[in-house]
Amino acid sequence: MPGIEEPLALSRYSEAFEDFAGRSSAVVIHRQDVLNEFLGATDRHFDLRARTLSGGGQVFGGLTSMGSFSHLSQTWLWSWANPNFSWDDPAIAPLRALYDHGVQQGIVEFTTGHIDFSEFPNPHQAATTMALAAAYLLGGNGCWSCRINDGKGSAYIHLDDPQIPEATYSHIATPRLLMTAAEVFPANPKLIVQGYIARYGTRYKESPDVVAGDMVDGGELAVRFDEHGRIAAISCSASRS
Repeated sequence: MPGIEEPLALSRYSEAFEDFAGRSSAVVIHRQDVLNEFLGATDRHFDLRARTLSGGGQVFGGLTSMGSFSHLSQTWLWSWANPNFSWDDPAIAPLRALYDHGVQQGIVEFTTGHIDFSEFPNPHQAATTMALAAAYLLGGNGCWSCRINDGKGSAYIHLDDPQIPEATYSHIATPRLLMTAAEVFPANPKLIVQGYIARYGTRYKESPDVVAGDMVDGGELAVRFDEHGRIAAISCSASRS
C-alpha cells in the first residue's frame, strides 16, 4: 500500500481558495453555528462503515469523512489521500465533488492530499477553516470534529441528515455573520456580502460603495463599504408585513 505523499507547505491560502471561501463564508459560519448549537457538548462517536454519528440517544446519518489534522506535524490529510481509504468507500466518495471543483477552479487546497499548515499563525484553525469552507460544496449540515489518536490529531466529519435543523435566514444574526466572515477573509468583504445575498436573497443590487438585496423574509439588506473596501455600515431590516 502506498504511503502518504510529502505535504505541500503553505504560508497562506491560495487566491482561488480565498475567493471561493470568502463568497460562502458568512453562510458557512451560520450553518456551523446552527449545527454546533444543535449537537451541543454531548459525547459522540462516528462509524465510517455505517456512515453514522451517535451519542446522547441520537443517531445521525449521511456521514462523510473529510480528513484529519495532526497536532504534532501541523499537517492536514484529506481522507481520499489516506492510504487506509479509497474513493470507492461510501464515506469518502462524496469528496470527489470537492476534488473535481478544485481541479476546475485551480484550488490547490482541494487537490493536494497532504498540506503543511505549520507556517500559519494558527495551523489548527487554518485547517479547520479550510475544511468548513470545503464542506459547503457538500451541502448538508456542516462539520463535526473530535480528537483522535490520544489527542495527537483531530478528525473532521461532514453531516447530511434531515433530523438536523437547517440554517435559515435571520436578519438579526446577519450583521454578526457578515462581520465575522470579514474578519476571517478580509481581502474582499464585498464578495462575502454578494455570496450571502446569493444564498438568502431574492434580488440583488449594487453601486460603487453599496451592495444590497431583497431577502427571503421580505426585508432588505444593504451594506456600505468605505474607500478601502471594508464594511462601513450594515442595514438589515425585517419584513413589515
